[in-house]
Amino acid sequence: MAKTSFNRRRFLTSSAAVAGGAFSFPNLLLHGQNTAGKKLNLAIIGAFGKGQSDTQAIALDHNVVALCDVDKGRLEQAAARHAKTFVDAGLTAPATAPKLYQDFRKMLDENHKEIDGVIISTPDHTHFPAAMWALGYGKHICVQKPLCNYIWEVRELHKAAKAAGVVTQMGNQGRTMEGQRLAKEWIEQGAIGTLKSINLWTNRPIWPQGPLKKLAAEVPSELDWDLWLAQEAMEPYFEFEIPEGQSTKWGNKVHPFNWRGWWQFGSGALGDMGCHIMDATFSILGQAIPTKIEVVSGETTDLCAPTWASLKYHFAVGPNNPEPLVVSWQDGSKDGKPNKPEKPEMMSAMTDEGWAKASSGMIFQGTDALVYEGEAYCASPAVYPDAKFTETKIAMRDGKIKKTEARSPKPNNPQGEWAHCIVNGGTPSSNFDYSCPLTEFVLLGNLAIRSGETIVWDKDAGKVTNVESANKFIKRAAYREGWMK
Repeated sequence: MAKTSFNRRRFLTSSAAVAGGAFSFPNLLLHGQNTAGKKLNLAIIGAFGKGQSDTQAIALDHNVVALCDVDKGRLEQAAARHAKTFVDAGLTAPATAPKLYQDFRKMLDENHKEIDGVIISTPDHTHFPAAMWALGYGKHICVQKPLCNYIWEVRELHKAAKAAGVVTQMGNQGRTMEGQRLAKEWIEQGAIGTLKSINLWTNRPIWPQGPLKKLAAEVPSELDWDLWLAQEAMEPYFEFEIPEGQSTKWGNKVHPFNWRGWWQFGSGALGDMGCHIMDATFSILGQAIPTKIEVVSGETTDLCAPTWASLKYHFAVGPNNPEPLVVSWQDGSKDGKPNKPEKPEMMSAMTDEGWAKASSGMIFQGTDALVYEGEAYCASPAVYPDAKFTETKIAMRDGKIKKTEARSPKPNNPQGEWAHCIVNGGTPSSNFDYSCPLTEFVLLGNLAIRSGETIVWDKDAGKVTNVESANKFIKRAAYREGWMK
C-alpha cells in the first residue's frame, strides 16, 4: 500500500505540473492602480496558533504591519516568531516591527489608513465582528474557516463584503489544491459512471464536547477575557469539568483550543472540519444547498456540541447527480469505535489497516467506480477499483478527460492566493460568493443537531419550515454593544 500511495502522489504532482486551465484575472487591482509586484500592508487578528501559520504564508512577500491577539503572551510569541521567519529564510527582518495590539478595534481605528488587508484567525465567534470592523474601513479580508458560527452572520458578512467591493477569501486550503479539481473533472466527465451517493467523515472532535460543566476559575494573567468574549455577553471566566472517558490531552481551559466544542464560541466538529471535508462535495454538486437534513447524535446540550453525530443532507437533482442524492456525514466516536462508513466493496484492494488510518475522508460512489480520499482536503484523490484509476489516468493522458477547472496561482496557500489577487487582479478560489454558501451548507448540520430533529430548509427565506424552534439557532441570541462597526 505504501508503494501505491507514493505512485498516486507522484501522479498528482506530475499532473499538476501540466495542469493547464486558466485562472481568471479580471481588472480588480488594488486602489485601481497597476500594482504588479506591490507589497501589501497586512494586519493579522489572532496572531498566534493558526494565525501564526497564516502569517508565515505571506510574511516574506508582503509587509505585516500589525499583529493583534487578546492573549499578551501569545502576541509576544507571535511577534518573535514573525522576526524569526526572516532569519530562517536567510533574510534581514524589516526595520520596522509590526505594531502590537490586544483589541482589533483599536488596531483598525488607529491604523486603517496604512492597512490594505486583514487576515482573521481567531476563535469562530470573533470572525464576524472582526471582519465587519475591517469591512467598515473597506479592507480586503481573509477569514479562517468557518466564516462564522451562525448562518445569519454568514449572510450579513456576505452582503457587507459585496457592498465594500473588496477581495475576500476563506482559509480552506483544499479549495486551492489540484486534487479537488481533478476529482470534479473525473466525476463530471464520467470516470465513475453516474454519481449515486457521497460519504464524508472525520475523527473530530478530539477536544472535550458533550455535557460539559462550567467551573469558576481565575483569569490567566496575560489573557484579556473581556476582549476574548467579544460580542458575547460578559460572564465570569471559566474552565470546565472533563467527563470520564474523554481526552484530557487539551486540558480543561476554553482558551486557546477547547472553545471549538462550545456553541457560544465554536461550531463543533462540523465547523472545525466541514469547510474542508465538504468543500469538494459542494463544488461537485454545483454549489447547491441541501433541502433537508436528518440527524442522529450523542447528547447535545444548550452549551456544547455532541461527541458524535451522523447526518444525512438531502440534495435535489443537480449538474452531476441526475437523481436526488444524499450526502452522509459522520464525526466523532460511537461506542468506542470511529463513527465512519464501512469500506466499500470497490475498495477491496485496500487493506483493513489502510482503511483504519483514514481518520477523515470522502467517498464519491458512482455506478461504475468511486473516487476516494482518505484525508480532509481532497489533496490526493484516487479512483477505485485500481483498474478504473488506470483507465482514468490514460483518459487524462489522451485528452479524453480534460482540464476544465481553473487552477490556483498559489496551491495550498489560501492567504497567498488572496494577496496575489489583491495585487494582480483575479478571484480567489474560496471568495465569499463561494465560501458563504459553503459555510451555510456546513452550519445547516448544526441546526439539525441543536434541534435534535430532521429539518427542512428554505434557502430563499433563510429559515427552517418544519421545526420552528430550530430557527432560534440561525442567529446569536444577543450581541454586546460596542462590537459592531
